[in-house]
Amino acid sequence: MGCRGSKTDCVHIDDSKIENGSVEVEHSFRHRRKVLDRETGKVFEEVIPGPVWSILKGLYATSACGVVAAHPFRCCLRRITQHAGRKMRSPSSKKDIQKFVDVYRIDLDEVLLPLEKFVSMNDFFTRELKPLARPIHSPQDAGVFVSCADCRVIIFQTLEEATRIWIKGLKFSLAELLGDAAAKPFLQKPGCCSVAVCRLAPQDYHRFHFPCGPGEVIDQNFLAGEYYSVNPLAVNNPNIDVLTENCRSVTRLQHPSFGQVAFVAVGATLVGSVELLKEVGSTFAKGDCYGYFQYGGSTCVIVTEPGAVGWDPDLLDASARGIESFVKMGEQIGLSCT
Repeated sequence: MGCRGSKTDCVHIDDSKIENGSVEVEHSFRHRRKVLDRETGKVFEEVIPGPVWSILKGLYATSACGVVAAHPFRCCLRRITQHAGRKMRSPSSKKDIQKFVDVYRIDLDEVLLPLEKFVSMNDFFTRELKPLARPIHSPQDAGVFVSCADCRVIIFQTLEEATRIWIKGLKFSLAELLGDAAAKPFLQKPGCCSVAVCRLAPQDYHRFHFPCGPGEVIDQNFLAGEYYSVNPLAVNNPNIDVLTENCRSVTRLQHPSFGQVAFVAVGATLVGSVELLKEVGSTFAKGDCYGYFQYGGSTCVIVTEPGAVGWDPDLLDASARGIESFVKMGEQIGLSCT
């Protein structure tokens, strides 16, 4: 889909303009994103392949040339996603696994099964890792909050801060994200809820886990929606409400140290479905696998009660500058404030 107006209406994209380390909507989208590797403390460039970048830039990068969330466009994304899901579940897609491994330099030593055991691309995409590949930080300490996935995380102590720096959709609110019923307990608490946005890139391990424990699954709701990209190019665009319009699974968890925690698994372009492995009423331990995304990159959003979590300072510092931090599942990202 091209520009809605003439070429002269398009805003020039200047790669050199980065505001506070973040991507600024309208004129500074890049085909390389800067991400902080928490383990090494160094910033690396996450390269978006050329064809993917061209599509993302055309759809989301500017208001003049970008997408307006029109009905035909939404239908197109839905069809593309459904087609990709069928294709990646087909045995014929097995031939693409090795190329995927090579392109994204996936460490096969971490993978539970040998490559020849996977029957399709989607089977490999939802792969399990060896038990010791992702150790859980302080597994018996209920006051430690850990990353739910291998992801690029950005954390804000208030929703106002999140919308000022990162989430630019004009309709973003707790009620829009979770639904009125699930949001009500959080909105009734005095103070501001915090939010962690955990973005999974295509090369990441695509299972997600409980960030705290022990606990119980209070309720689960699936909210139907669209299939916009969850790439920051889309999330940072004020014309599209990605996190509140995309299809998503919303879960409320009950935890003795953190109170209620909302866990949102957000579907996206090329993500065929979100599969949950626990039901309402189930109990869980910190680090237990909760589910997985089918083919494609996606996002988990975690909402915590006001004052429940003291997030790790290094992650808050990077987030305040609009920089995502790469963390692995099971790493500590916060502590209980109680």
